Amino acid sequence: MGSIFPELSLDRTAVRWEEHLTEPTPWEFHQGVWFKREDHFAPLGLHGPNGSKMRQLIWMVNTFRPGANRIVTGASVQSPQLSMTAIVGAHFGLPVKEVVYSKPHTLMGHPNPAIAAGFGATFEYAKGPYNPIIQARVDQLVADEPSTTLLVEYGISLPISKYTPENVLGFHSVGANQVWGMPEQVRRLIVPAGSCNTLTSILLGLIWAKGKHEIEELYTLGIGPDKRAWALERLRYMGVDTDNLPFRWKHHSLHETGYSSYSDKFKGERFRGIDFHPTYEAKMWRYLRHHDPIPQDGSTGLWIVGAEARPEVVRPFYTRTETEETAA
Repeated sequence: MGSIFPELSLDRTAVRWEEHLTEPTPWEFHQGVWFKREDHFAPLGLHGPNGSKMRQLIWMVNTFRPGANRIVTGASVQSPQLSMTAIVGAHFGLPVKEVVYSKPHTLMGHPNPAIAAGFGATFEYAKGPYNPIIQARVDQLVADEPSTTLLVEYGISLPISKYTPENVLGFHSVGANQVWGMPEQVRRLIVPAGSCNTLTSILLGLIWAKGKHEIEELYTLGIGPDKRAWALERLRYMGVDTDNLPFRWKHHSLHETGYSSYSDKFKGERFRGIDFHPTYEAKMWRYLRHHDPIPQDGSTGLWIVGAEARPEVVRPFYTRTETEETAA
């Protein structure tokens, strides 16, 4: 089935997604390498919206939904934030408004808005393609109904300027718990570094699990601009000592060295049934194969943050028969 969920359903009478936040996703062993399959955190099936951020989003909506009667968010038409937010909103019975930059007649040509529309999301169109413009319109919508609007922040994160240390700790704890159960042979863990929300959770988990695992090196591969300082600041905000990490931290930026830009998509990277996300793990996998081969002795683990969502997988669960978006 490719999912840790006992039943694939949007219906809360069949399954409550928040009750499975601590369910471990599997580690798989292929040709001497361990793979953490966070893409199996997939409430509607493998290659439905999935992964570490889906888990954090469910935690966030479940935690902050009391008193809310809608969700508002905004992101690029390429972002899985759009599909994830719409699906989670539909599961909790909250209508979703999403701000995008696109032409109405081309919006449904992008998979994530198409999925979002299928689950009832409605759209507003920003006046420019840049994220600050999109987020400014999001802020205006929130200001219209501040007491009843649940805001999903850009990147599915909790800014430390707005949330308490306890909130931020709870948000990252659901991901940190996935470190437990790591195979004892693993000495080197390889993780993509994009927005660094997942990386922050993994760092927290590795620190918590000190003495319970044998990790000697954390090896991060930068997919976008360097946000390691951002991750460490969040950990300190949560009260974590970041001066004495119990492992070496090696970093190489694919983005800043010119190997690939954040927006590049490496299509078709597969290994032993794993379809690597073209924006994240596919870049890592291709780089590692050609420039930094992984020893096939069981000592290395590669953290799969998530997989690309495909409309055909979740279409049977759509709440609207047509994916024709509606604009405000």
